[in-house]
Amino acid sequence: MPLLAATELKKANPALGGQIVFNLVDGAVRLILFLLFIWGVSLFPDIRRVYEYHGAEHKTVFAFENGDPLETSAVQKYSTFHPRCGTSFLMTVMLISIGFYMLIPFTTFWARFASRIALLPVIAAYRTRFIRFAARHRRFALRPDDCSRPVVCSAFTTQPPSDEQAQCAIVALDQAMALEKENGGELVIA
Repeated sequence: MPLLAATELKKANPALGGQIVFNLVDGAVRLILFLLFIWGVSLFPDIRRVYEYHGAEHKTVFAFENGDPLETSAVQKYSTFHPRCGTSFLMTVMLISIGFYMLIPFTTFWARFASRIALLPVIAAYRTRFIRFAARHRRFALRPDDCSRPVVCSAFTTQPPSDEQAQCAIVALDQAMALEKENGGELVIA
């Protein structure tokens, strides 16, 4: 849909047809639609509750990573934002893709469409490696999620959880860790 919108805007205003401008318009439409979707669904009470559980998950992971006891009072002191949030991942993949797609010299709709499908796994893989690097090097100057932190995670997809929701996240993490041990997996943070 964003590619189609950018293509139609280019037809209406040929000045938007340059490689850089076209991809900026395409990326802006993509980001706006994503943010509108995230915000729009947050208005539903059931989704808001899901976002509270999402906040509980983040708080629990923070407590775990910092070696705090997995108890409700310890978990609740943490932020609902986590730097390796899946929503931030999606947001930054979209931001990275804008630059990536500017490097692809295709001009027809179908060539651009195919390149976006083909390159998405490459961009996501690059982003995943960057997340792991930043998690292992916490003093790294350029944090990959800094650009999406306040907009997506904090404002929309995580909300402060109740104590019961925090306890549910604690139980879920405990169960996941037990299952990992049972299957011989190794604990890897990030």
